[in-house]
Amino acid sequence: MWSIETLEWIDIELTSFCNIKCKGCFREQTHHKEILNKEYITLETIKEKFQKEYFPSIKIINFCGSIDEPTSHPQFFEIIEHFADWNAHINIATNGSTRTTDWWKHLASILPKSHAVTWGIDGSDELSEVYRVGSNFKKVEQNYRAFINAGGKAVWQFIEFEHNQHQTEIARQKASDEGFNKFTTIISHRKDTKDIVHKKEHVEELPTIECKYANQKRIFVNHLGDVIPCCHLNAKSLEYSITQKVQDKFEEIFQQGNNLKNKSIKQAITGNVFTDIIESWTSDNKIPRCIQACKQNKRDKFNKEKLK
Repeated sequence: MWSIETLEWIDIELTSFCNIKCKGCFREQTHHKEILNKEYITLETIKEKFQKEYFPSIKIINFCGSIDEPTSHPQFFEIIEHFADWNAHINIATNGSTRTTDWWKHLASILPKSHAVTWGIDGSDELSEVYRVGSNFKKVEQNYRAFINAGGKAVWQFIEFEHNQHQTEIARQKASDEGFNKFTTIISHRKDTKDIVHKKEHVEELPTIECKYANQKRIFVNHLGDVIPCCHLNAKSLEYSITQKVQDKFEEIFQQGNNLKNKSIKQAITGNVFTDIIESWTSDNKIPRCIQACKQNKRDKFNKEKLK
């Protein structure tokens, strides 16, 4: 199902660092805070394990983890430069409130012009800070303006909640006025919190688990170097790395280990961990997260619209 020859898309969680506290994020839900703001994938690991000749079909390198802010990595520019000459689209997902305007100008200068930064901005003004606790909307504005004016390609990603959906069209127009190349609305799969209520989705139960990442020929690598099928399993992977124990079949599978410290990506995706996860989909002991993410199909989750 996965193979190094056909792999097209890699999500890389570069760090365990983030400067904000999004409500509902694993960072805020976990009892194991010791995993946070501590580690990141080294540049040496990136250069050793991610060489373009290893991935003949690669199309997308996506710096988007489940607990990280990728721009917090101390060697972020060097990592971008490592991938810059690959025949693959680079996407960077950011909350936009890190670094300085000069830093963002420099990123625009080294990032190939067809590649993009996706800015998570969930409001047309400071309302964005309601979900993205600790973010600074005015600083985000300064940073994306510096990036766009320096020639960077930008995407505005707007998570719709009950508290901000009245601003969707205002934000769409603002994105156009500010020079964004695309405006995207999404609905988060995270749980409601005290003052954050997610828009509800229609759920249609599928007869079988249909793995979205497998269909996209896509994998996820977290900041510890664990190679796993998707971002949906990352919370379990991190929990196991801390406690060596979780409450479902995932524990049994990950006792085998699947880390870049002792494996190549080819060995990881063709080894027992991926094989056992695939086999679990048709067993009587399915991984609950696989059911939630890829059997309870959520329609109309993504609504993308080009501006230019």
